Amino acid sequence: MKLPCAVVRDLLPLYAENLTEDETKKMVDEHLESCTECRQRLAEIDTRIVDPVDSSKPLMALKKEIQKRRWFSAIVAALLVFVAVYTYFYHENKMELVPWQNGLIEVEGIEARSYSEVFEGEVPSVSSESTVDVLVLKYDSIINGIQESMFKDDDGTVTELLQGWSSQSRRNSLTKDYSEMTLYPVPDRLLYSVGSQQRLLWGEPMNGGVEVLPRLALAFYIYVAAGLALITGTVWFFLRNRESSWIPRQIFFGPVSYLIAHFLIKGTGTQTFFMERDFISIILIAVALYTLFSLAWQIWLEHKKSV
Repeated sequence: MKLPCAVVRDLLPLYAENLTEDETKKMVDEHLESCTECRQRLAEIDTRIVDPVDSSKPLMALKKEIQKRRWFSAIVAALLVFVAVYTYFYHENKMELVPWQNGLIEVEGIEARSYSEVFEGEVPSVSSESTVDVLVLKYDSIINGIQESMFKDDDGTVTELLQGWSSQSRRNSLTKDYSEMTLYPVPDRLLYSVGSQQRLLWGEPMNGGVEVLPRLALAFYIYVAAGLALITGTVWFFLRNRESSWIPRQIFFGPVSYLIAHFLIKGTGTQTFFMERDFISIILIAVALYTLFSLAWQIWLEHKKSV
C-alpha cells in the first residue's frame, strides 16, 4: 500500500523520533525512496530536533546561589560577633594609668647585677663575669606594666618618669604580690607621674615639674578619615548610576569604617596614653567593619536583582 504525501508528512514527526510501528515505518521508508519532497521535509524536521534539556543545571545553579548566600550570611554574622566581642573585652580590660598610692612602687636600692642578667642573655663586649649597677624596684601586682620616659636637664641630670597602667580586672584583684624591675643606667632622679600628680621615688627633688601628656595623633586620623569619607561619598553619589561607581563606594567604606571603629573604641575622645594599643584596636575593628559593609552591600544587590 502506497501512502500519499499528506499522510506521510503527518507521520514524519513520529518517524523522526522512532515512535512509529515497524509496519508503518516500512511504508514510510518505501515512500521516502521515491519522494524527494518528503525526504526534504524529513531533513528539515531532523535539523529542528535538539538535545533534551538538562534540568539539573538550573537546580545546581540555584543550589550554588543558596550556598553562596548562606556563606555570606555566616560571614556577616561572624563579623558582627567579632566586632561586638572585641569591643566588649576592650572596654572590660581597658588600660588606665594607676594613680599613686602608698606601696605601689618601692625602691630597693642600687645593686650589682651580672651583664647576662641585665641584658637578658645578650653577649656584651666585656667579660660575662662583669657586673653593672642597677636600680632595683618592686611594684604592686595591680600594675600590668610600666611605661618609662627619660629627660635630661641642661646640667646633665637625668630624670626618669614611670607610669603604671592596669586593667579593670587587675585593679579589682584582691591578691597582693610584687614584681621586680631594674633600671640601667641608674637615673639621677626617679619620679612616678600620672598627669600633674608626681611622686619622687629616688634622688633629689627637682625645681618645677615634668608632665607626660597624652598623645593626640588619633585626632589627626579622625580628621583625615572624615575628609576622605566626605570626598569619596560625594563622588559615589554623582557616579551612582555608572558602572565605575563601585570604586568610590569601596573607598568610601574605608574611612567610614575607621570612624565607626574609633567611636566604638574611644567614643568621642581622641586623647590616649596607649597609642599603639588603641590604634591597633581601631584598625582591627575597622577592617572587620569594612568587610562587613562590602558583604552586606553585595547581599543587598543580589536581593535587589531577585525582587
